[in-house]
This record gives sequence, C-alpha cells and structure tokens, in this order.
Amino acid sequence: MKTTRFVILLLLVLGFAGGACAQDFNIPVFRGELAEKYNFPIDGTVYAYSDEFETGEVVFNGKLYTGLMMNLNAHRDELQVAIGSTGERMALRRELVWDFIVGKRKYTSLCGERAVKGLQQGYYQVLHRGDDMLLKRIHKTVSDRIESFTRQTVKVFTTKHRYYLVKDGKVYTIKNERGLAKFYRQDKDRIKDYVKRNHGMRVERDDLLQGIMELMED
Repeated sequence: MKTTRFVILLLLVLGFAGGACAQDFNIPVFRGELAEKYNFPIDGTVYAYSDEFETGEVVFNGKLYTGLMMNLNAHRDELQVAIGSTGERMALRRELVWDFIVGKRKYTSLCGERAVKGLQQGYYQVLHRGDDMLLKRIHKTVSDRIESFTRQTVKVFTTKHRYYLVKDGKVYTIKNERGLAKFYRQDKDRIKDYVKRNHGMRVERDDLLQGIMELMED
C-alpha cells in the first residue's frame, strides 16, 4: 500500500512539475506518505480550526519552506500539506517538523530532541514566546451518533484544548486568565485592568491570554 501511494504521488509531482503550476512539488516536504482520508460521514472537523487549508510556511528538516497550503489535523496530530488542487495531502513526518505557521497562527513541534519535560510530545500552537512561553494544545475527540431516520453512523468530532505556561524551565497547566495571572502577582493590578477592559469587548480567550503575556513583557 505504501509503495502504491508513493507511485501515485510521484506521478502527481511529475505532472505538476511539467505544467504551469508555480508550486515546486519536487521539494522534500512532498516526499513521503499521503495522508489517510476519512471514509465515513463526519460532523465537525478533524482540523484545528476549519477544513480550509491556508497559506503557510514550515521549517522542515532544518530548512524553511514557504507558500505551502497547510492545515493541522488535530485528531491525528498531523501537519498536512495540500498537493495542488488534486485533493491529496501529504502528512509531514513529525520528527522533521520544527516551527510552522498556518494562516496567521504559529505552531511548534515538541517532539524528540525538541520535547519539553512535562508536555506530551506533539504539535502546539504558540500564543506567546519570550522569556516565558504560552502554548495551546488542540485535540479532537471522536464519538458515534446514529442518525434517527437513516440509522447511519456519523463520527462526531469535538474540540478540546489546554493551555500551558512554560516558565523558568517548568510547565504549568493554565485554565483561564485568572490562572495565568497568579504567576505574575507583582502585576496583578495591571492584569486585572486589562482583563476588565477586554471582557467588555468579547475578546477570544486566546487573544486575552496572549495579551496578558505581552503585557508582562513590557
């Protein structure tokens, strides 16, 4: 099966390379295994935020590649790169991925030599990176739902996430802005004012936590 997939991919690469497509499909990120497709009805998305692949960049095996259409499969913890308009996607080898950006969101791979003690190895969204680092781990859980009329089984994907603060070489689980603020008690009044101002504006939690970290860097 792996050999067959590689042959199919090679044909796709050669076909695009000889055409008018601007993307170079002969670079290392396109050498490997095709991402497995979900061959059953789905409710929700297996990807971190949406099914849409966005322009991004990745440091892969120590080299930066830009202009790729990418998305993070948060169910399989798999970074995928679209192969043109074929509908096929490459699943990048996790141990060769370093940092990457999908759209405007930044991520990092904490696997192998880059692993952080106290954190499960895998991909993390980077909300802040400075003296301290704030990370978000996104995971998709799956359950079955039986449709009442068709009796068809639908796989329902639900998003779960956790926030982690890496401070002074230690990892702490953060539930909310109050949990984050307790690590910066010397600035509790500034944080309290910041949170109060932004709660009225219905700021997303990611942005609120990120704002607190940036405030601490001032």
